[in-house]
Amino acid sequence: MVARKLAAADIGMPHHQTAPAEGGVFALSSHARAKEALDFGLSTNAPGFNIFVLGADRSGRMTETLAYLQREMASRPLPPDWLYLNNFRRPHRPRPVSVPGGSGRRFRDAVAALIPAVRAALQRAFEDEAHQAALQAPGRRLQEEVARRIAEVQKEAEAAGLAIVQTQGGPAVAPAQQADAEDGKAKSLSADEMAKLQSDAQAIATKLAEVTRWATGQHQELALHAQAVSQQIADEAIQPLVGKLMDEFADQAGLRRWLEEMRVDILDNIQRFATQRPDGAPPLEPPERRYAVNLYVDHGDNTGPQVVLEPNPTYENLFGRFEYRQEGMRLETDFSMLRAGALHRANGGVLVLRADALAAQPMSWIFLKGALRDREIQMEDLRQQVGLPIAGAPRPKPIPLNLKVVLVGAPQWFYTYFAADPDFQTHFRIKADIDSDMPATPANLSVFAGMMQTLAKRYGAADLDAGAISEILAQASRLAGDATRITSRFELLEDVVAEAHVASQSSGVLTAECIERAIAQRRIRNARIEDQMHERIADGTILIETAGAVVGQVNGLTVSDTGDHAFGAPSRVTARASAGREGVINIERHVAMGGPIQQKGALILQGFLSGMFAQSIPMSFTCSITFEQNYGGVEGDSASLAETVAVISALSGLPARQDIAITGSMNQHGQAQIVGGVLHKVEGFYRACLDRPAGLTGAQGVIVPATNAKTIVVGDDLRQAVADGRFSLWTVEHIDEALELLLGRPVGKAGADGVYPPDSIFGLVSARLTTFNEAIASTFRAVR
Repeated sequence: MVARKLAAADIGMPHHQTAPAEGGVFALSSHARAKEALDFGLSTNAPGFNIFVLGADRSGRMTETLAYLQREMASRPLPPDWLYLNNFRRPHRPRPVSVPGGSGRRFRDAVAALIPAVRAALQRAFEDEAHQAALQAPGRRLQEEVARRIAEVQKEAEAAGLAIVQTQGGPAVAPAQQADAEDGKAKSLSADEMAKLQSDAQAIATKLAEVTRWATGQHQELALHAQAVSQQIADEAIQPLVGKLMDEFADQAGLRRWLEEMRVDILDNIQRFATQRPDGAPPLEPPERRYAVNLYVDHGDNTGPQVVLEPNPTYENLFGRFEYRQEGMRLETDFSMLRAGALHRANGGVLVLRADALAAQPMSWIFLKGALRDREIQMEDLRQQVGLPIAGAPRPKPIPLNLKVVLVGAPQWFYTYFAADPDFQTHFRIKADIDSDMPATPANLSVFAGMMQTLAKRYGAADLDAGAISEILAQASRLAGDATRITSRFELLEDVVAEAHVASQSSGVLTAECIERAIAQRRIRNARIEDQMHERIADGTILIETAGAVVGQVNGLTVSDTGDHAFGAPSRVTARASAGREGVINIERHVAMGGPIQQKGALILQGFLSGMFAQSIPMSFTCSITFEQNYGGVEGDSASLAETVAVISALSGLPARQDIAITGSMNQHGQAQIVGGVLHKVEGFYRACLDRPAGLTGAQGVIVPATNAKTIVVGDDLRQAVADGRFSLWTVEHIDEALELLLGRPVGKAGADGVYPPDSIFGLVSARLTTFNEAIASTFRAVR
């Protein structure tokens, strides 16, 4: 097997040609799985079938999901409005009432208009002369009867020589002489006369007390009668008003029942409608507050169920809040100051939450699970839990919950929820998974092009010409890292279209040149770190050779991602071998600068060497490997091929070519495996060679695994360099092919005796390992 050289046609940007078609993002095959999941989730009302939409950043997982949900909800019936009404028997438990969507506003306004009408009707009724006479006549009759009875007692008292006088304690009996004496002194009486006078006075006092008790009872009965008459007068006044409202909402049993309770409460609290209160009397709750209608959820301006996105899912934003008013040194609240949360507004529709935002609110997650479990929204006043003095704080009755919750986030959030909370799968049983890329089929290409065309027009451009569409689709393949696929992260290309329109300063048709210019300008803005690194490579600050050959030294390739820009660059991998027993020493791992995957690659290298050279004798060597001038750590196994070449070079003593860089993973059998970021790595070494004083020599190039061949979607300048023979790309299926290309001789094949040809690469390695083994053995014998 030998390394295969790639042709320029194998590595350039693909030239997709297609006609734009309508369809939207969910017509792409990358979103087909998610669309089916959303459709299924929305089709069932069974508990627990809520949805988690997961996809890569900038794949439209939020914007397009919202748009899709809104389209789906548009054809569904309008959910009910919700009112909170005063519970007159239990004021701390206000009552939720549902009414047909859009009618809650009408009921609220009707009740608000009813209160002043009731006040005016009561005022007219109680100012009516007939009603006043009906109220006053019993009182006058009672006064006359009391006066008559006291007069009778007065006559008896006079006949007995006694008189009834008014004192601070009420009517009292006194001797007539004392009552008539100007000096207040009674005439002198004998003992018999005094005894008889006292007996008569006691009898008269008893009768007077009976009259007083009778009068008191009559006054109480009169008050009850007056109250009944007042209620009758009031009922006659307000019944037509309340009855009209009950007739208007005759089809709403809950509203009719509350209106009847309201009518009874008004009759029991007529004094609340008085324009003035007696001096010193405590203030009463005004009827405008007591009989208010809290329009909690209003769908009057909507045509269907709502899709509510709550960006900050705190408890109050989800479950509602209590508002307060300041009364002296304390806060007060009541049912009219309850405010709905996102769960209430989305009830009957869909609530959309960002997974990361919900994860930042653990209390909200706990209460949300409870609401989904119990299928009701229970509103709690969190201020009461911290002990703040709040007067009249209600505990409203819960509202039934019937909605679909859609969580949206990156894949890692789905697996975080799944692993961290066993209840997650109970409540979110549907996974709507968006693929990161998709095949570059005609259907996908057409829909993708149509989306870009729509976006261009949205930003003010007249259209995209065929060249611009082809360039955008080529960039979509580059972002996918595969010439046969395109990325689903269409929002990244949306940015390019927007920037192309801004840069063109025209509302005309965008061309390929506009797209290319926007991409070039973006690179200039974002590539500061890349440019600085290559400047240091060019001036020798970072030691990289692009010519000659060195023992134990190979140009590996790395990728850096700064968030808005990814780029590749060469990194020198070196190995130094000596006699010993430690095998491969990964310096990065020993100083905690290498991650577990990078260490795995080093151990695989150790396994490969053991399988090749330690079948008959112990493999006695120590070989340290490292990434030179690496101060930020390293992770991944994509340098496995480079590390193997460096170690084999160090063990064999054969110099490795410095004009060829290599990337790729490897298994213990030496087979090359696909790695990521290859297009950036190839471009990074190409730029490093280009920046050298000698420029491209025609001998330079990069080795990649054969499975990476379709992932090399490089720019036109590099493709042209390959076409002109100034730069090369090779693919390998096994480490042997890379070794022969870099070390310049055959690896050698072991004979029946397991011995490699002495002048082959593996023959030289075997000889060196044998020498190391003998040196260690002789040293051990000498020590013994």
